[in-house]
Amino acid sequence: MKGRVLIIEDLAANRTLLGERLKQEDVEVVEAETGEAGLREALRVIPQVILLSTSLPDTSGLEIARRLRDINRTKHVFLMMIGDEENREERLTALEAGANDFVTSPLDPDLVMLRVRNAIQRANSENTTDPITGMPAGRRVQSQLMRLVRDEPEGDWALMRFHVRNLDPFREVHGFMAGDDILRATARILAEALGRESVEEDFIGFGGHDDFIVITDADRAERLREEVQSGFEEAVRAFYGFMERERGTIEFEGEQYPLAELTVQTVVPEDGPFYDIRSLTEVLAG
Repeated sequence: MKGRVLIIEDLAANRTLLGERLKQEDVEVVEAETGEAGLREALRVIPQVILLSTSLPDTSGLEIARRLRDINRTKHVFLMMIGDEENREERLTALEAGANDFVTSPLDPDLVMLRVRNAIQRANSENTTDPITGMPAGRRVQSQLMRLVRDEPEGDWALMRFHVRNLDPFREVHGFMAGDDILRATARILAEALGRESVEEDFIGFGGHDDFIVITDADRAERLREEVQSGFEEAVRAFYGFMERERGTIEFEGEQYPLAELTVQTVVPEDGPFYDIRSLTEVLAG
């Protein structure tokens, strides 16, 4: 089972118990001991599941749950809250705050793991999360594009398409799993770049065909483009062999192909008007 889970819990024993069990299932685990640190990590890695304690040293877990549901990049994430004891009122309040599930201590790591697995598999099967990158996909991307067309036709937004070019020759030589690793690395670079500034309406998703879709403030777009492309250029070289890096090409069936690169297309409201998603994506495709 592939996936990315964030554990926001101040009790080291609980973090260790859950983290070790999830890692046995090939889940990437990120940990935070406080609510504020957890929020930062949620924006940095965009997990598919968040395990959140109701009791944290700096703020209420319920307040963190509400904030996660207010932020565009995390409102879709499956949220499981961890209570210290069986408390009906706390459980009801957590569900009202946006939690999808609730478990109590002492924790059963096998039960938590099964619930996490079901949440990830459900999101993948419903075409709302990309199974490779863990990013919102399918209907969630479509709903964000519709929001721009319907609700913010004259807003101060920038819609950005980050496309990984020349990935097919790499896949042919190094394998499809290695190609997936490049997509995952690109997703991390994008999420970390967006996470350095707290903008609640920012969005990042996977658009298919080696494309990532980002919605951010127009005045931030160029800075984001430069930062992400620079990070990609540095990171992608590690996926190639020494000779490939020296030549700047990859050989497949006697032909030379360029190394993977990240291209960016940006659309702003002034490029419109946009009457539907199709007109918006046609311009975005360049």
